[in-house]
Amino acid sequence: MATNKENTNLIVARESHVLSSPRKTNLILKALVGRPALLAIKQLSVIQKRASDPIAKLIKQAIGNAVSQKQLSPDTLIIDSAFATKGRTVKRAHIGGRGRTKPYERISSHLTLKLRVASPKVVTPKVEAKAATTKKTK
Repeated sequence: MATNKENTNLIVARESHVLSSPRKTNLILKALVGRPALLAIKQLSVIQKRASDPIAKLIKQAIGNAVSQKQLSPDTLIIDSAFATKGRTVKRAHIGGRGRTKPYERISSHLTLKLRVASPKVVTPKVEAKAATTKKTK
């Protein structure tokens, strides 16, 4: 099972009962997947959405987990996956006209974020190989 080996390299952070719906939160989280963790925190400071503060807090928590548990550098961490699932729903009501009530729901979400270490880029000597083949043919 290759997935077990991949899961050992991931750093997981979770947060529960964030006061934002999972649909709105997932819009922000999906935009951050594949970006470096430190860059994502800077980008979240500019985004004017309610869920951006808890997401930034979650990324900082994941970076802290990576540094303390696996002694990794924060510069090498990339967001591997991030998603929000539905949390508890609290039912509330406003008082309406003529003695009526107007119900609404306060939906919360559970956030999960996984970080991975950036793999070093391997440079293949394609230019040298092409130059060597052209010399041989001439």
